[in-house]
Amino acid sequence: MNKSGFKVIEGNVLITPEEAGGIFVSAEATKTRLMGVVGLHVVRKRESYEFHQFFYLDTEEYGLDDYQSMINPDPTEVKKKKDELYGALGGTWVSITEKEYLFLVRDYYGINKRRNLIPPEGFDEYKGALSTNFTFSSEEKRVLWGKVCTEMHNDYELINYFVMRMIAKDNELLPYLSQPGGAITPFYVKNPGTLIKNEIIKGDKFDSQKSTHVYNLISLLDIDKEYMLLESEISVLGSKVIAYKPKKPMPISTWETANILNRPEYILHTRFEGDPEILKKTIFSVFSTVTESEYEFGSLFMVFRPNNNHVRKKVYRLDQDTLGIICLLETGEVTFSGSDTTELEAIETSVMAALMVENMKLNIIGSYKFPEPVLVRFIDSDFISFQDFMDFVQSFQTDDQ
Repeated sequence: MNKSGFKVIEGNVLITPEEAGGIFVSAEATKTRLMGVVGLHVVRKRESYEFHQFFYLDTEEYGLDDYQSMINPDPTEVKKKKDELYGALGGTWVSITEKEYLFLVRDYYGINKRRNLIPPEGFDEYKGALSTNFTFSSEEKRVLWGKVCTEMHNDYELINYFVMRMIAKDNELLPYLSQPGGAITPFYVKNPGTLIKNEIIKGDKFDSQKSTHVYNLISLLDIDKEYMLLESEISVLGSKVIAYKPKKPMPISTWETANILNRPEYILHTRFEGDPEILKKTIFSVFSTVTESEYEFGSLFMVFRPNNNHVRKKVYRLDQDTLGIICLLETGEVTFSGSDTTELEAIETSVMAALMVENMKLNIIGSYKFPEPVLVRFIDSDFISFQDFMDFVQSFQTDDQ
């Protein structure tokens, strides 16, 4: 899954190939390996400058997915770059060794080669890491996975991550989550898939002497845009999976999938009379875990959670990593949308409080509750005004009555 939202920053000159490399200074990675994506920041030094490299590593689809670099940035610029590229991953940073970072770059580039994926621009700057010859033992892998994988806080978190990695065909991480010699029956898929939703139901079986818990699972999967429900049984002992037994998956339609994932949407509709660039800067100053996408009607800001604690729930949803959406329109309208009223109010209040410092404000037009997502329909429509869209929706509903 790619939430990087990478952009080429004007004036950011890449270091020339003959200058690439230098003395290793430090490396750090996000503790998000179990989510399938790792952010990697490397610092090397040569003569009087620092050379910062930023890698985006995707286990499930793209391998060595994206790359950027900076020369002699100040700490503020580095933080801004890390927030921009990795803020949506929801993970903390951990220091890793030079050998560990070289292994990660080489390992993920192997995905590109196996799948015939073109590597990201700037190849001359990181090709040295790919040509370095060294061995990386099983013990070294275990230590590395311990660094870039989050600790388990409950059985639900372990189970959700295990099913995620199973569906993604992530054979590298499954042994990290399971007990050696466990009764694990693989779920075979031709291509890596995505866990969209996972419902965990505690079973009746329990071994009090071994403290083994058995759970029943109902998993909603997306495999090559084909949806299916998978029932399975899983046994947990301590912080490891000791048994997993899936049943035969049941294909379901897109309509059935939409019904399973359906949930209410709350929308706060406002108007901003000031400079839209000021509002954009305000949003990025308030939320470090935010990405921007540009459309003909304006900009869409996805505000993500600062962590992945939603994986600890007995009902996991892929879209739970999003706190809310801010839609800034060319008309001056600003909509805030989300599935949780408390979280949505917190987003709106934070933005309004930050604007007050600039002696600016948002004027509330109205608020709505819908039984299903509506903002996505507006985005896909030909409307450029949310108010016009709402007038159309309400008139259409009136005609039906």
